[in-house]
Amino acid sequence: MSAPRLITRFMRPSTSPISLTTTFARRSFGSSVVRRNDVNNNDRAPSTAPEHRKNQTNKPPNPNVPNTTSTMTKDFPKVGEKSAPPEMLNSVDPNYKPADPYPGRVEHFTGGRQETGAQKPELGVGEMEGITFKVEPLRREGEDVTTMRARLLYQSRKRGILESDLLLSTFADVYLADMNKEQLQEYDRFLDENDWDIYYWATQDPPTEGTEAAVSTEAGAQDTPTETWKRTGAKSGEWAQTVGAFKAAYRPVPSRWADSDVLRLLRQHVRDNSATGFHAAKTKKTGGPGLGRMPNVQVFNN
Repeated sequence: MSAPRLITRFMRPSTSPISLTTTFARRSFGSSVVRRNDVNNNDRAPSTAPEHRKNQTNKPPNPNVPNTTSTMTKDFPKVGEKSAPPEMLNSVDPNYKPADPYPGRVEHFTGGRQETGAQKPELGVGEMEGITFKVEPLRREGEDVTTMRARLLYQSRKRGILESDLLLSTFADVYLADMNKEQLQEYDRFLDENDWDIYYWATQDPPTEGTEAAVSTEAGAQDTPTETWKRTGAKSGEWAQTVGAFKAAYRPVPSRWADSDVLRLLRQHVRDNSATGFHAAKTKKTGGPGLGRMPNVQVFNN
C-alpha cells in the first residue's frame, strides 16, 4: 500500500469500538488560540492605553460647531495649513468659540453649556466666506429703461444654478414688464447677490422662538406616506425626492434687503406658485402650479 493511501486510511474516522486513530487525527484544525477564562482583557491593551485614556478624559469638551458656522475662515483653528478636525479643536485652541451668524443657535444646541463667539459682520455684495478678495459688480451708466429691462431679463434667465434659474426667470416673466425705473435699478443690484442667498432669502421663513417643534410637526404632516413611498422611499410633496432628506440652515436676510420691495415681490411670487413646500402657502385652499419650466423670452416694447 502506498504511503498517501496509508495516511488517508489513518485519518478516516473508524466505526470500530477499538479505534487506532489518534486524538491528533480526530481533532479539527483551526487558527483560534485557546485562552484561559481568568485572563484580564485589559492586559491585552497597548502599554500606552492608560496614559492615552487619562489624556483624553482630562481634556475639555470639543466646542460645538453648528452647520451654519463656516470653517473656511481665518479665525478657525488650523493644524499647519489645513483646518483642524473637530476632535482636535480643544488641543489646538481650548478657548476657541465658533462665531455663528445666527444668534442663540450654539446655546440652543449645547443647552447653555457653550457660549457663542464674536458675532460675524454681514457679508457685503461680492464677499464670500474664506476668500481674501471682493468681487465688485459691474455698474452700467446711461442705460435706457428698455435696454435695462432686456438685460435684466437675460440675467434672470442665465444664473449659476437651476433653482435660481427657475425662480428668477418666472419672476421676471411676471413682474419685470411692469417695473418702474427705481424698481429696475433695485432689481439690478439684487441680481448681484449670490445665487444660493437669493434662493434661500426668497423661500425661507425666519425661525421664531418656540416654533421648532411645530415646524417639525407640520413637516411630518406634509410628508404623508404613499404607495410609491412604500415601494421606493419617495414622499409626497413639491420636491418629492428631497423632502425630509435635507433641510438647509436658515440664512438671515442682510439689513440692506430687509425692507426691499423686490424681495417682497419675489417672496409673493414663491407663495403664489408654491404647491406644498412654502410655509405661507399652507393658508391657501389650493396649491399653486409650481415653477414648472423656464418661460419663453419676452420682447419689451418700452
